[in-house]
Amino acid sequence: MAHPLYVALVWHQHQPDYRDPSGGPALMPWARLHAAKDYLHMAELVADFPKIHCTFNYVPSLAEQIASIGAGKYVDAWQVLSLKESWTEAEKQFLLDHFFSVHPRLLARYPPYVRLAQYKQVDSKYLNDQYWMDLAAWFNLAWFDARAIARDEQLTALVEKGENFTRQDMAVIIDKQRDLAARVLPFHRELAARGQIEISVSPYYHPILPLLIDQRSAREAIPNLPLPATLFAHPEDAAEQLRRAVLAHRTYFGQSPRGLWTSEGSVSDALPKILPENFSWMASDENILARSLGKAIERDHEGHLTNPRVLYQPYARPLETSRHQGRSPLQANSLALIFRDHALSDRIGFAYQYMPAHDAAQDLIYRLHTIRERLADDEHAYLVSIILDGENAWESYEDNGDPFFRELYGALANDPTLRTVTVSEYLHENRPRRRIGHIAAGSWINGNFDTWIGEPAQNRAWDLLADARTALGAWEREYSLADEGVMARAWDELYIAEGSDWFWWYSSRNHSAQDTMFDELFRGHLQRVYATIGLPVPDSLREPIRKAAAEIQERGITAVITPSLRATPDDLDEWNGAGAIAPESAGGTMQRAETGLVRVLYGYDSAKLFFRVEGGADLAAARVSVYLQTPRAERYNSRPRGAESNYGLSLSWEISVDPRNAQGDSPIQAYRADRQGVWKSAPVQASATVRDRIVEIAVPLHDVNLHWGDSAGILVAITNPEKQTLVGTLPTAGAQPFTLGAL
Repeated sequence: MAHPLYVALVWHQHQPDYRDPSGGPALMPWARLHAAKDYLHMAELVADFPKIHCTFNYVPSLAEQIASIGAGKYVDAWQVLSLKESWTEAEKQFLLDHFFSVHPRLLARYPPYVRLAQYKQVDSKYLNDQYWMDLAAWFNLAWFDARAIARDEQLTALVEKGENFTRQDMAVIIDKQRDLAARVLPFHRELAARGQIEISVSPYYHPILPLLIDQRSAREAIPNLPLPATLFAHPEDAAEQLRRAVLAHRTYFGQSPRGLWTSEGSVSDALPKILPENFSWMASDENILARSLGKAIERDHEGHLTNPRVLYQPYARPLETSRHQGRSPLQANSLALIFRDHALSDRIGFAYQYMPAHDAAQDLIYRLHTIRERLADDEHAYLVSIILDGENAWESYEDNGDPFFRELYGALANDPTLRTVTVSEYLHENRPRRRIGHIAAGSWINGNFDTWIGEPAQNRAWDLLADARTALGAWEREYSLADEGVMARAWDELYIAEGSDWFWWYSSRNHSAQDTMFDELFRGHLQRVYATIGLPVPDSLREPIRKAAAEIQERGITAVITPSLRATPDDLDEWNGAGAIAPESAGGTMQRAETGLVRVLYGYDSAKLFFRVEGGADLAAARVSVYLQTPRAERYNSRPRGAESNYGLSLSWEISVDPRNAQGDSPIQAYRADRQGVWKSAPVQASATVRDRIVEIAVPLHDVNLHWGDSAGILVAITNPEKQTLVGTLPTAGAQPFTLGAL
């Protein structure tokens, strides 16, 4: 190829707005702590390699929090607690519950912090006040980037001190965090002025814009997705979130943004119609491109694209009117769209942390070289877009990702066949060659919106948001001459509640130790909408929303069931009384773009076992297996197919729905364990129904030698039938026990 392969690295910086709606300290510390550990460090790494050009995407509400922290105008409750000299019993319990909220790599870096963790299960009454002071100090110290500590004599001395910290020591630690926060935005602005980075933007409070425009867009990818009772369709809110984002970006970075990373890469056909005129490009995920073009983006067994020219170029989306002067004929009435390579992005986000830094960097370089070779086009320049969170992955890496980035940036900077660019830099030199008409509605997670809508708790949150907006709109119309400040404060609270994060944490797949705090924040913002305009707060906002999700949490069997295996998404009456298994955790704030298990329902009647498996994406292309632990079995296997480690189980039966059998007599097959991982076909008269994300299975008790009163166990697994690799299991550890007839 005559051109180098262009690589656009886009680091997305985002935290929710943690500020207390009632005006007290912010409820959570993560904006402050990531400012101490990640935001400045990521920019400094780029500055150390002048040939590296990349894009940083800042959510405006995060930029506002960082600026306020740096100016000393932002205090969070964890910071206040850290600065105390004595603590109540409730505060001590909070410290024990939350002040070990660090990745094990960060904890293990500091032996005195590890020693404190050894006392976590001790009754707090046996721990003296010095323990709590030391715990507060180490929690805050562990969240510093190691380089920030190394270049600061006071922080270095505190780390070396290790114990017996004082209130004055704690004040120094907090002051240093504030100093780092104060440097974040100016340093990014400096790098942008040099032309080494571009700073793009997301909508102000990070809402899922297509869901604000019209919730029905969620059904484009999942036609039967349950929607909230009250339709939310307010494109004017989406436009306002973008308008505010542009104004804030000018304030913090000195110029209007040219690029837009919509929250979670969420897009739809309606989105370009409301974009402000300053935007020249927008980014999303390869799954969206595939659905938009109606063309699969295929990969070989090593994950390399077999049709790379489809993904590795920008597309022009025609606009209704010309908004920019001086642009090329193709660009004059169009918006450029780029689509991230989610396989490469996920390798950085989820895989390279387990590899030595040099090996991980070389793997990415090798994959980029393979892309360039397979493009085999001397005439045109191509762009590989790698887009991911710029803050959440690095604590899982050695030394906060520093060795990996130095290996990667060094290799990229010294490779003449690869050139890193900002997105606008590439587009300035290489206009889009292809147009795209329809933009499929979806996000960078599985190409749909079910991470934020569709489950009972999520839909209840949307209904409460819609109710508050209706009340605010009616009040504004009735009192059109009301105080503008009051009106603005009420709308601010509503716009904050439109953020994506609240709905993310209401998903059954996402949990954290701060679930209750997120719920309180969301309901608090909606409560303030009513209180600000003098309306009574509805009782519905005083009850935790997660109670609405109780039906999808793990529960035992409560009644005999006989479902008809229709595999419908929303008619679950026949499954009333079934047991349920839901994931314990989604593994933090990052999710892989792949099929996973959302929930398993299980039950029985006098003749059969029944299973309903719900996936995070279409299960038609996956192998879905139900494994049984049963008494009286002659032989067992210790793990499901495709597992790389020993599960320590005694699995006697495998009942599998495999797409490769769909053309045969039946898509369902049964196997009996034959030891050492061998499964032999067995004459079990099982039946199954597969529909989109749902698989329902019935298994005769007699065929698997189960009788009334027997105790058994189940494990459900999803495997990739082509690669024969395990994607996920429920339960995530062990097998779910049950006893026939024990109700």
